[in-house]
Amino acid sequence: MHLSKKSFAKRYYIVLLLLAILLIAATLRSPITSVGPLIPLFRGELEASNAMIGLVNTLPLLAFGLFSPFVPRISGKLGMEITLLIAMVFLSIGVFIRANGGMELLLFGTILTGMAIAVGNILMPGLIKSTFPYRMGLMTGIYSVSMNAFGALASGISVPIASISGFDWRHAMQIWSLLSAAAVVVLLLRLPARRSSGKKVFVDVKSQPSKAIFKSKIAWAVTFFMGLQSLIPYSLFTWLPDIFISKGFGESEAGWLIAIYQIGLIPTTFIAPIIAGRMQNQRLLGCSAGLLFFFGLLGTLFTSSHLIIVFLVLTGVGAGTAFSLAMMFFVLRTNSAMESAQLSGMAQSVGYIVASTGPLFLGTIADKTGGWTVPFIILMTAALIIAFLGTIAGKNEKISFESNKEPATK
Repeated sequence: MHLSKKSFAKRYYIVLLLLAILLIAATLRSPITSVGPLIPLFRGELEASNAMIGLVNTLPLLAFGLFSPFVPRISGKLGMEITLLIAMVFLSIGVFIRANGGMELLLFGTILTGMAIAVGNILMPGLIKSTFPYRMGLMTGIYSVSMNAFGALASGISVPIASISGFDWRHAMQIWSLLSAAAVVVLLLRLPARRSSGKKVFVDVKSQPSKAIFKSKIAWAVTFFMGLQSLIPYSLFTWLPDIFISKGFGESEAGWLIAIYQIGLIPTTFIAPIIAGRMQNQRLLGCSAGLLFFFGLLGTLFTSSHLIIVFLVLTGVGAGTAFSLAMMFFVLRTNSAMESAQLSGMAQSVGYIVASTGPLFLGTIADKTGGWTVPFIILMTAALIIAFLGTIAGKNEKISFESNKEPATK
């Protein structure tokens, strides 16, 4: 009977861990993707310019980049699950308060949201590597599907929620705090398991990557692959509603078209990590991700009919493949959870600072050129660079974290 209870408890805490991964993943995109479709609804009320709107989706990326280097140190002191628990509390607060006032509170809440999401971005690959070492592809796929499915849902239903009697854009923005609140509950339920095991993941993680990693060509390829594959989606999340409206689509229709774009991500984010984990190298997959991005964006630029759905799905497949590969590179190019966290910290810190230039810069370019052609050309150029970087980051090599060691094959 004692063994039976022990076995039940173990399964119970594993189920809670899986649920925590799903819920945390669900919070990493939805607070951001829910904003874009609502922009036409709150722009006038808040008297916001295009530059200010671009800043709303630039701030989370800046927070990702600037706060990411500190996450491993915090995790090392508190333990990963406690760090994630605190992050989910702050995420709930940030998502809720940003729609409670004017532009200033929206920006403050957005920064808080971005810092909290940065914790999940950094720790989730290492959590998967350390807790499910023999199911990394499958778990990365499940994590990615949850993140993108809820990201798509947030895009699609935000405007309909705002249209409900007694609701407005503020309620539609705040409702996504429920996901992070649910994650808090699940992580609290897992506390007894953490206390009984006495284990803290990342206790020995350094706060900064070793100097040797900055000399690695593959590490830099992973970093800029990460940055550019983030720049394109976050730019699209911000400006696709305006782009669709300029093509003659309605506000609600624009929200659902963004959701359709993200639907292309969902099966890809599940399948791509599994395929990547079974391949000897991921060079072809990395190159294909960039090319899918390119042709999807090209079709989206020149199509104004409902045929645009085909190109949005194609763009989504490219985005899903690129994102999944970026997450897999953190574990495939390293030897341990510690090294995975260091590469993840470097790639997400520098990468998200690169990505943060997208929404604000492209909005400014669109204002100055009077259209979206030049911003699309910039995004398509970024897609071709992703294809090139994918052939480098996909090499069958482990990154050396010691300057006197050569990179090793798997």
